[in-house]
Amino acid sequence: MKHRLNLDIKDPNYTLLKKIFKIIDSRKSLEILASYGFKNLNKQIFAFKIIFISMFFGLDISFILNELESKKELRDYFKISEILTANQVYKIFSQQNPENLLKALNRVLNHQNKVKRRGKKTFIVDATPVDLDFNFNRNKKTKEHLKTLNLKWSYSSSKGFYIGFKATVIIDYDSMNPVSILIHSGAPNDAKLFDEIMENLQKRRIIRKGDTIILDKGYYSYKNYQLGISKYKIVPFIFPKDNFNKTKLNDQLSYPLQVFNKTKKILAQKQFYNNLKIELFKKLDDWKKFKPIRGKIEDFFKLLKQGLNMREIHKYTPKSVTKTVYLNVFLGVLIVSQGFYSKTAIQQLSEN
Repeated sequence: MKHRLNLDIKDPNYTLLKKIFKIIDSRKSLEILASYGFKNLNKQIFAFKIIFISMFFGLDISFILNELESKKELRDYFKISEILTANQVYKIFSQQNPENLLKALNRVLNHQNKVKRRGKKTFIVDATPVDLDFNFNRNKKTKEHLKTLNLKWSYSSSKGFYIGFKATVIIDYDSMNPVSILIHSGAPNDAKLFDEIMENLQKRRIIRKGDTIILDKGYYSYKNYQLGISKYKIVPFIFPKDNFNKTKLNDQLSYPLQVFNKTKKILAQKQFYNNLKIELFKKLDDWKKFKPIRGKIEDFFKLLKQGLNMREIHKYTPKSVTKTVYLNVFLGVLIVSQGFYSKTAIQQLSEN
């Protein structure tokens, strides 16, 4: 996607971006932003457009603003009537509340994709390292200085050693909408984050009894299977490792104590938990069949990193990184909503 801003209305990249801008320009999107406390909506939308162009084409914000200033056809094509300075764009971005931003973006996506909750849902969880792209040749960072920024050296099998964050994204399998995004400094072990992720989803009433959560082997732990069923009442479908012992897990999946507090409903409660266990073991017995489903979120991350330039982020605080990841995921989902559903389509887009 990386090229200079030379408008070509036949270029599918420009056509796709224009469709996305039509969504964020819509009256409904403006109403949603206003309902979450966003003010000066014209300036907010302008800032979103500049940030999305930057992500989409891999260009600096200052360069984009100069191009828009000198090319009227670009301004007309993207429906931009007023151009702000780079400092104004950064100020608008810095003043956005991360929690309200996520809620507003999700509302826009839910309206766009017409998402309605019906019956049991399936969610996919995955994490990816977020490299902050420090230039160590010019500006070396000591461990003490990194600590003041809530940063530290981390290691990822896919990234190697890096300084940055881990972004955990939970996606609704049916709609591909992100329902939650968690940012952690460094690279904490995935298995140790399971309880925090589930608690976040339960607190925000995203998961309900009987839902299924699909996670890769990084979250593997007998304890996490037990937590998923007894504490959160969901099917914690964590891909098993080679040393997985079905009998050992079955012995650990005992009924939670609260089952016996409801004297009149003990049998019904036991049957509920038994059904969760049956569903879990059924999936574990045939877990390889579900690898393509896991691949769906992996392809989505590939789109974010290779297609939308999330491989390295030029932000250096947890708050700014969080908002950048939110916007990156939001843009990725809007791209998927425009017809890039298949693995091949997403891969082709990310390689353009």
